[in-house]
Amino acid sequence: SEARTNQMVHSGDMTGAGWTGPATTGTVTAGSPFGTYQTLSPASSDTVIVPAQRYQIGKSITSGSTYVGWALVKYSAGSGWFVVNMYDTGKQSEQAYFDLQNGVVGSKDALIIDHGMIDYGDGWWLCWASSNAASSSGGLSNEMPNGDGVQSCSAADVILVAGSQFELGSTPSSYIPTAGATVTRA
Repeated sequence: SEARTNQMVHSGDMTGAGWTGPATTGTVTAGSPFGTYQTLSPASSDTVIVPAQRYQIGKSITSGSTYVGWALVKYSAGSGWFVVNMYDTGKQSEQAYFDLQNGVVGSKDALIIDHGMIDYGDGWWLCWASSNAASSSGGLSNEMPNGDGVQSCSAADVILVAGSQFELGSTPSSYIPTAGATVTRA
């Protein structure tokens, strides 16, 4: 396929530079289809999803182009819901919901073009969403709500995250690991 660039720096370590947001991340541990994973849980329970976010935004994007964001994730405890949020400063949040515990694709915001789940086995799911850019700045947010279309979160929820990717294109490509800078695959 065409060349792709993963704009997520530290794609497999949510404590690395470029990541922000109040969600609690664990240490990098061996044992996922990508080699390693981390735990992710909300910093506190709340009626808004803010404590359950870990994101990299401010990526250079081209207005009118289609981008896809994804994460390889697995249910660990709690509600089991996960959100891929295609953040865009021209539109703000564009969310797609996934039930990791039951392997079910949930709802999506109207501006999400498409979204889906790919089974990686042993409970691991590649959850992805695509949207059109409306500005020159955007990125990806991994979030943990209490349910489909819900904006509340619970500190008891835990998911495992093996890696994240944000790239130009309408469908997810294979994983391009990064460790401090963006990486382009030929």
